Amino acid sequence: MTPAYQTYERMKAFVGFDDADAGRLRRLAPVFAKHGATITDGFYATLEQYPETAKLIEGRVDALKATHHRWMQELFSGSYEQEYFDNRMRIGVAHVRIGLDPMFVEGVMSYLRTAGLLAIREEFADAEEVSVLAGSYVKVLDLDLLVINLAYGDERLDRLTRFTGMSRKLLERCIVHG
Repeated sequence: MTPAYQTYERMKAFVGFDDADAGRLRRLAPVFAKHGATITDGFYATLEQYPETAKLIEGRVDALKATHHRWMQELFSGSYEQEYFDNRMRIGVAHVRIGLDPMFVEGVMSYLRTAGLLAIREEFADAEEVSVLAGSYVKVLDLDLLVINLAYGDERLDRLTRFTGMSRKLLERCIVHG
């Protein structure tokens, strides 16, 4: 078990993400099957409005939308163990590799939270049910964001290791212990 996966597991426990959340997310799959394309189209339209992100997606929007569709299907699969983590880490590494500024990752997650919460509210009438389903949705998005941020942290440590010639283990010790 890698340190990054251990962190992911610790954060699942910290936020109280459990089997009940997984079940609620499976219940949300049809909601996001219905609203997902609209959410995806909206978030790519937003990305196209900003030069920093527009240049990263130029000529690839349709392929990226297909990738986002797969991401969304996994989000509501009900399985959030090693394979899920590995897929999310690959997404994080891809964001790092293309040079996407982490602030845009945060912005996209905010967009997805807002749009998803509106979709949930549109499909369920009972306020208590909406609240519980929304809580599970927010938790899983926050866990996904954590994994993406771990990928950025790994990349920065790797870059610092190359730049300084110090071992990664030593740098990690310096960061933790000051």
